[in-house]
Parts: sequence; structure tokens; C-alpha cells
Amino acid sequence: MRNTAATGAGAALVFLCLSASLAVAVVLGANYVPTDKILLNCGADPQTTDTDGRVWTSDIGSKFPSSTANSITAAAATQDPSVPQVPCMTARIFPSNFTYSFPVAFGRKFVRLYFYPSSYNSYNASNAIFSVSTRDYTLLKNFSVAQTTKALNFAYVLKEYSVNVEGQTLDQLVAN
Repeated sequence: MRNTAATGAGAALVFLCLSASLAVAVVLGANYVPTDKILLNCGADPQTTDTDGRVWTSDIGSKFPSSTANSITAAAATQDPSVPQVPCMTARIFPSNFTYSFPVAFGRKFVRLYFYPSSYNSYNASNAIFSVSTRDYTLLKNFSVAQTTKALNFAYVLKEYSVNVEGQTLDQLVAN
């Protein structure tokens, strides 16, 4: 039986920018309102809602990716029952390096990346190794979602990071 607690990320790249850590949210729960909140469901329909009632927007036709010219969108070939439909069941696949840019206010941001190691079209997540970085920080380097989920016995993984944004945008570069 797979552990459904998530701690890393895989083939469906989804970026969620928050402005509070889990610890702060627990302590300040009702009082905290993030200054920037972007829920991006890559490769999905224009608007989707997760099981918590949060509305996610699609990157299809959005201003966030620098270009989608050489990319494709795809649905996961299979779904483990413990994996949330939103945001894990769709993906945008880029054959080379790409950048997502998020307009955000200056200051500390929390970034959550979700990954699910399924096959998307003819792309198999077990073959995917990639890196994720921002302008100043490397978040993941030579990361394999398939290897991580297998080693941890998780169906999917998510990674959370605290990043200081000094300008007006948070740029996330994902390198193949």
C-alpha cells in the first residue's frame, strides 16, 4: 500500500505560489491573507477546482510561460486513487528548457510544486530527470519523480520552498 502523504514532485509540473508557510498558517490561520496567490494547473482546462474548493487556472493561453510553442499538453495515462485529480492529472511537456514568470509583490513567497509520475502521451515519467531553479536559487537538481516516489513509497510528491523575491516577478526555470 502506498503512503499518500506527499513530499516531492513529478511529471505534471504545477506551480502554486503562496505567501505563508504551513507553520505560520497553523498559528495565524484565520488572520493570514497571502499577498499573492497563484494556482496554476499545467495543461488543464481553463478553470478547475480541487477537492478543497480552490480554483486553479490553466497555463493554456496564460501569460505565465515564456512560450508554449514547442510544448504539448497531456493527461496522465493512469490515476492512483490517492492522487488528487487537480493538479496532478494534466501536464505541459516541454522538450527543452523553459521559464514560467509570475508577477508578484516584493518579499518572501512560498512555492509548492506538485508532481505525479505517470505516463503523459508517449512520455514516461520514469525517464524524466530535470532541475528547477529561480533567478537566485536551485530548488531541484537532477530530480527524478519516479525514483523519488518509488524510494519513498508515495503515489505522488510535492516540494515546498520559501523564496525571497527582490523584484516584481518570480521566474521559475525548469531545465531538462
